[in-house]
Amino acid sequence: MKKLFYLFIFMLCSWSIFGQQIPHTTPLQELQHLWNPAFTAPGTNLEATGYFRKQWVGFDNAPSTAFASLQYPFVDMNMSTGAIIISDKTGPVSKLGLQLNYSYKLREIFKDDDHLAFGINGYFYQYRFNPKDELVNQQNDPLLNGSTQSKFNPSLGFGFAYFSYTEEFRRENIFYIGASTLQILPSELALESGSAPRERHYFFNVGTKFFNYDYYIEPSVQVNYVNPELINILLGVKYEMEETFWAGLNYSSTNDINLFGGVILNEVGGRYSSLRLGFLAGFNAGPVFSAGPGFEFYIGYRFDMD
Repeated sequence: MKKLFYLFIFMLCSWSIFGQQIPHTTPLQELQHLWNPAFTAPGTNLEATGYFRKQWVGFDNAPSTAFASLQYPFVDMNMSTGAIIISDKTGPVSKLGLQLNYSYKLREIFKDDDHLAFGINGYFYQYRFNPKDELVNQQNDPLLNGSTQSKFNPSLGFGFAYFSYTEEFRRENIFYIGASTLQILPSELALESGSAPRERHYFFNVGTKFFNYDYYIEPSVQVNYVNPELINILLGVKYEMEETFWAGLNYSSTNDINLFGGVILNEVGGRYSSLRLGFLAGFNAGPVFSAGPGFEFYIGYRFDMD
């Protein structure tokens, strides 16, 4: 077991990477399955999620990301699967695709009720470049004279995650840690007007949930690593009242500050179900204000399969 664990860590950490090219979200555990397939349905809940992110409100062609996902746990088989439909657009470049996740869980590694999950995903993006959406000073640039171009680009990702416990509000604190590598099959995205390399990305996160009666506090750290010039460290803290609401704060090394919160509606469609509605607002607190504020919207439906 230890040899397998060390081998997997080595696979995650043995490549160089260049350029941020993966859709970005705030570091909420509810969204971790987008970056790390090992976080796919870690407990016993089936979960359907909708998400939308808009950055730099007020700027033309500002980045926007949206996805819809479904996570399904096969409780008796120690595995889970998931599917995510993703749309991402930044200026003239957009992509639409499907991501498929699979996670297998090894139980009782260090104690009762913990598990170590290994995940793999495959994602299939159709990239599109529309020169009409480009904003430039040189209007006679040959790149702008062509028509819309598109290219299909598939790839793979791997990840692992450890959970000391997964059942919330059982009065036991929860510790989790994970790491993943995405776009591990780098390739050139070749278009008629040029090409761009698709490079590997690394993600790491760690957090804990401290429970006290009917609420918990969750501090967390996430690191997004693309190359030495593109390292983003995100610190977060979340407070959740059982079956009522949650609220929190995130701060990143790029001076972004995010405030978020949401409500929890219970027994929506079944006794063991809940509907979670959340909203986030963010702004940059750097010395030079270079972008407008942003916002995110999250909706998640959970149903306990156990």
